[in-house]
Amino acid sequence: MSSSAKKPSGAQITTAVTTIVGMSLTLLLIGLLITIGFLGYRWEQELRQEARVQVFFLRDVDPMVLATAREILRTDPGVESSQFLDAKSASQDLESALGESFVDFLGYVPLADVMDLRMTPESSTTIALTEAEARMERIPGVSEVVWQDELLGQIESTIQRLVWPLIGLALIFLFAAIALMNNTIRLTVFARRMVIKTMQLVGAHPQAIRGPFLKQGLYFGLISGGVAFASVNGILALTHLQNASVLIPFTPAVLGALLAALLGLGALFGVASTAVAVNRFLKKRLDTLH
Repeated sequence: MSSSAKKPSGAQITTAVTTIVGMSLTLLLIGLLITIGFLGYRWEQELRQEARVQVFFLRDVDPMVLATAREILRTDPGVESSQFLDAKSASQDLESALGESFVDFLGYVPLADVMDLRMTPESSTTIALTEAEARMERIPGVSEVVWQDELLGQIESTIQRLVWPLIGLALIFLFAAIALMNNTIRLTVFARRMVIKTMQLVGAHPQAIRGPFLKQGLYFGLISGGVAFASVNGILALTHLQNASVLIPFTPAVLGALLAALLGLGALFGVASTAVAVNRFLKKRLDTLH
């Protein structure tokens, strides 16, 4: 076979480019849905962690009891980070701000030692924080545990009102994207339906007929996934020019996972849609293909 015979025709090149563009646009939509969902998840976690927990200790508590209580709080499974604010330092700061010594006037330090706790995202729910409050109040030396239950309740109420409509909208877009991709691949296979039937009539095994088409669908899917990933990165870079904090959550690991997801979805949809389309034409009679 000559080298010129191996070269793809103009129609084949046009079909391949059209298919890749169509699949890339579909995967771009899916990639944007994944990106928006990830940003929404991070936004929820950050909002939850704004509901800090403050633990007030008893005044004039024994130093050993205080040290033990601080260590128990610091190592609590629901605590991500902690900061201890001792009463004397807080009183000195307050006196500097007021310009007078109220400690001399009162004869004692009116403030209590406080530990400011930043909880893990998993522990920043109303149920988890209620359990943590009860657990911490049982620690010897602890006077009171305070957290912003109203703020967290408002956050959870807002999330519940938004999450299901957004999930429904995302599913609609996802189904539309899958249908568009499937239709694009079916049109590509349709253009070569006579080749499929001719191979079948000369006795080619169905698996031998499917093989080249499935390999082509795999290649198209991988290329489209790569193009979609590059497009999502481009959109993120443009958004970064307006808001520099947008790219902070997108670590190399997150971007790698997004690339793997788009390549995997592209390969899966490309192979699956191609297999369905080829099987459809394998089952048709020759006189119905025109």
